[in-house]
Amino acid sequence: MTKIIFINYDDEKFNTVKAIRTEVFTDEQGANAGEEFDKYDSNSTFALMYENENPIGTARISKTDKGLKIGRIAIKKSCRGKGYGAKLVSAVTDKGFGLGADEVFVDAQNYAIPFYERLGFEIIGDEIIDRGLVHTQMSIKKEIFYDKEK
Repeated sequence: MTKIIFINYDDEKFNTVKAIRTEVFTDEQGANAGEEFDKYDSNSTFALMYENENPIGTARISKTDKGLKIGRIAIKKSCRGKGYGAKLVSAVTDKGFGLGADEVFVDAQNYAIPFYERLGFEIIGDEIIDRGLVHTQMSIKKEIFYDKEK
């Protein structure tokens, strides 16, 4: 059974968030370890996804100058290709809209752009480098997200 819980930075379960992000981004993808945990973490809401009682994924929702942004979306390698990523992104996007956003932003790794487009996100900006990884700025508007959910 899949479940998603939401926690804050000071929750003891944040250690699980850190472990998943380190495994996926730093160890597997070669992201700059010194930049993996940043100023946004202390003021973010985090999603932890479980399959049965095993933590398999995480994401965060951060308040930025631009608005609410989802990011650091990570699914353990052994669990990819099973629809967990779409469920996790939908959950954090819905949570972002529940927090009052009219638009939710994400900096998508370039290989994942088609994944986000299938979920209704659109490219809105140029490529950027985050932790040594190339990303493209994308967003989804509230009305598009909920129309897609029907």
